[in-house]
Amino acid sequence: MAVVTERFIDAFEFVRLGKSASGRVPLARFVRLLSGQPEQPAGAAAEWWARADRGPLGQPLIRLHVRAEPVLRCERCLEPFTLPIDSEVALQLVETEDELDADQAEPAAEDDPAADFEKVLGSRKFDLHEQVEDELILCVPYVPKHDVCPAGSGQEAGQAPGKPSPFAVLARLKDRAGEGE
Repeated sequence: MAVVTERFIDAFEFVRLGKSASGRVPLARFVRLLSGQPEQPAGAAAEWWARADRGPLGQPLIRLHVRAEPVLRCERCLEPFTLPIDSEVALQLVETEDELDADQAEPAAEDDPAADFEKVLGSRKFDLHEQVEDELILCVPYVPKHDVCPAGSGQEAGQAPGKPSPFAVLARLKDRAGEGE
């Protein structure tokens, strides 16, 4: 299997010849991914591997594996944190916009072998870095946050320190009301 390191490939030729590709891209180049996020550490990069494959019905596929550790802003405490990403996706190449639109109009049934593939428009100038950025974006939660914020206060973002949670106050009131019965 031939190894390619270019950013742009002829996607259908890549699959036909059974090629593979790999690379490393500085995270700072992914503007859509990092919009509104903290500055990334020097040297922070996404590593990726792509290999040609065929689906069970002969569909042209590019299997993409992406690893990165972008620094994101926690929506709970507003502090930066690192999100480890290690993701694989099977991209099914289609030749026309109509094929993409048809798939979106009628999603594949669960027992359909093509249901496991993400359809993308193949081209003679297929941008692998764009696919890497798309996969990273899909891996970032809609509301990025620490599992446990480092402040350890248990306070939600925006709540004044020392002020009890309104829900805790309600719970105490409920407990007192139950004692009086």
